[in-house]
Amino acid sequence: MLKLLDAAIVQVLLGNADAHGKNYSLLHRDGRIELAPLYDLLSTVAYPDLSPRFAMRLARRATLEEMRRGDWDRFARSAGLGPPFVRRRVRELADIATARATAVAKGLAGSGLDDAALARCAERVTDRARRLARTV
Repeated sequence: MLKLLDAAIVQVLLGNADAHGKNYSLLHRDGRIELAPLYDLLSTVAYPDLSPRFAMRLARRATLEEMRRGDWDRFARSAGLGPPFVRRRVRELADIATARATAVAKGLAGSGLDDAALARCAERVTDRARRLARTV
C-alpha cells in the first residue's frame, strides 16, 4: 500500500495524467503480494496537445491545479491510510523532488538526451512539487 501511495504522489509530481489502473501490476512472490516496478512513466503535461486531466481522479480532483488542502485527507481515508501519514509523505516527496530535480537533470546532461528538455523537465517537476506541497 505504501509503495502504491508513493506511486500516486510521484505521478502527480511528474505530471503524468495518463496514469491509469492498467499501469499498475502486482507480483505474487513467495506467498507475498507486492507492487511491480512502475512503467509507462512520463510527463504528459509537457505536451500541450494532451489533456492535463488525471486518468484516475485523486480525491475527486482531475488536475493538480484543482487540488486543495484536505484533499489528501480524503484520499487517505478512501485508501484506508492515516491522513497525517499521507500528508507527511506528500511533503517528503515534494521536498525531495524540489531538492533534487535540477541535480538529476544536470547529472543526465551529455548522456545523449536533450539537455534543454531535461532542464525544462526539472523546472516543471520543481514547480509541481512546490504546488503539491501547498495542498497538504
